[in-house]
Amino acid sequence: AVMFLRSGPRSFVQDLWTFDPATGREKVLLTAEQLLRGGEEQLSLEERARRERQRQATRGIASFQLSEDGRRLLVPLSGRLYVVERSNGSVRSLPDAAGAPIDARFSPDGGKVACVRDGDLWVSDLATDNGWRLTSGASDTLTHGVAEFVAQEEMDRFEGYWWSPDGEAIAYEEARLGPVGTFALADPAHPERGAQSMRYPRPGERNADVRLGVIPATGGHTTWVEWDRARYPYLCTVRWTRNAPLTLVVMNREQTEAAILSADHVTGGTAVLWVEKDRAWINLQRNTPRWLEDGSGFLWVSERSGAPLLELHGRDGKLVRALHAPDLNLRELLAVDEEAGTVWVSGGADPTQTQLFWLPLAG
Repeated sequence: AVMFLRSGPRSFVQDLWTFDPATGREKVLLTAEQLLRGGEEQLSLEERARRERQRQATRGIASFQLSEDGRRLLVPLSGRLYVVERSNGSVRSLPDAAGAPIDARFSPDGGKVACVRDGDLWVSDLATDNGWRLTSGASDTLTHGVAEFVAQEEMDRFEGYWWSPDGEAIAYEEARLGPVGTFALADPAHPERGAQSMRYPRPGERNADVRLGVIPATGGHTTWVEWDRARYPYLCTVRWTRNAPLTLVVMNREQTEAAILSADHVTGGTAVLWVEKDRAWINLQRNTPRWLEDGSGFLWVSERSGAPLLELHGRDGKLVRALHAPDLNLRELLAVDEEAGTVWVSGGADPTQTQLFWLPLAG
C-alpha cells in the first residue's frame, strides 16, 4: 500500500489516503473531521513556528508516520496523538500529558512513541498507555529534543532527537538559548493580537549553545557526547542506523569546515571519520552521510573537485571511490538499493530540469 496526504480542490485541509498498487484503487483512510468530530483544529505556537519553517500552509492532517513493520500509523492533530491500527482500521488517542506534542515518532519496533512537550522529551508505551518524561528543566532558555532555529531554518534539520536502532536509547539535542537575542513578531492577519517574542540569532551575534546527549528510553542518566564545540558549534546532522555508530556532522560557524564524527553512545567519546573543507562554504546535503545496511561504509557528497560528487567511504571514513563523473551535476541522493547494487540520485546538466539517474555502487 501507499499512504499519502491530499487536499480537495480549492482546499487547504489535508486527509490521509491509501492506494492499492495491485488494484489501482485509492480511498480515504482518515480525515481530520473524523478525528476532531467537527471541532476546530488548534495549533500551539511551537507547532505554528515549526510548520512555517517547513513551509507548510495546509491544515488538517499535516503529517503522519508509518511504523517500520507497517502495522501502525501515527497521526498528530490539534495537540493530540492518534494511533491507527492498519489491520482493522481502529483509531485511538494517546493519553494527554503536559503540553502539546511536537515531532512525535515511533520507536523502531513500533511499540513506543516519543515526542517533545513544552521543551522536554517524553516517551509513551502503546501497550500500557503509560507515559514518562525523560528530561526536565525546560524553560524559555533551555530545550531538550528540539532543533534550534539555525538548524531548522538554515540547515533543514527539524529533528531534535533520534531513536537508537534497538529502541533502547534516545540521542537528543540540548539547546541553551540564553545567549540568543529576542525578536518580536506580530501577526499582520490579526493586528488585535500582541506580538510574540521569540529567540532569533542575528548575524554576527550569539547562537544557541548546543550539545548532544544519550539517555535510556526508560529514563535515567544522560551521557553527553564530547567534541570540540568551540571549533564546531553547529550540530548539522545526526544519524543512528543499524550496524553503524551514532554519527554526527558538525561544522564551524563560517561553514567552511565540516567533520563527520562517530560517537560511542556509552562513553560519549568521538572519533573523526572525515573532514570536509571549502574556502567559500560547504553545502549541506540532508541525506548524507548515509550508512550502508551492513555498516561497511557510508555515502557522502563532496565538492572538493569543484562539482558535487557522491562518494563511498569505508567504515573508518577513508575514501573508497567516487560513484560518477563531475559532469553529472549531482543535486541530491534519493535512495539506495543495496540488493541491486544501485544508487538513485537527481541531477542533470540542464539547470531548468531535474533528471533521475541510477548509479552502480561499484562505481
